[in-house]
Amino acid sequence: MNTLTRRAATLATTGALLLGGAVATASTASAATGAGACTHQIKINTDVYTTVKFRTGPGTSYTATGQLSKGTDVYWQCNKGRNDKPNAWGYVTVKSGPLKGKKGWVAAQYINVPMQLD
Repeated sequence: MNTLTRRAATLATTGALLLGGAVATASTASAATGAGACTHQIKINTDVYTTVKFRTGPGTSYTATGQLSKGTDVYWQCNKGRNDKPNAWGYVTVKSGPLKGKKGWVAAQYINVPMQLD
């Protein structure tokens, strides 16, 4: 194998390893802030009752990617924390409005609760 071929093979292998590492890191980060961070299953269609920030993770330290207006329909998939306790966060899929189809986190206290959930 000549030097140029060896260098190309080394570069390709290094790139593949780096890409594989990046993919593994991304999926781990996703699990930490997506539905994998949930502690309680909810699974109901409901809405938000006031304008609220829509975040990338369950807490105010996560980036707000937009706002949901009062009455925005959401599918409330699950919670991080119990919604009868302070600091619970709901993982939702937006069903109406400009963020329709997006998934993210909303402070659970701002999601309409049709019945007591835990």
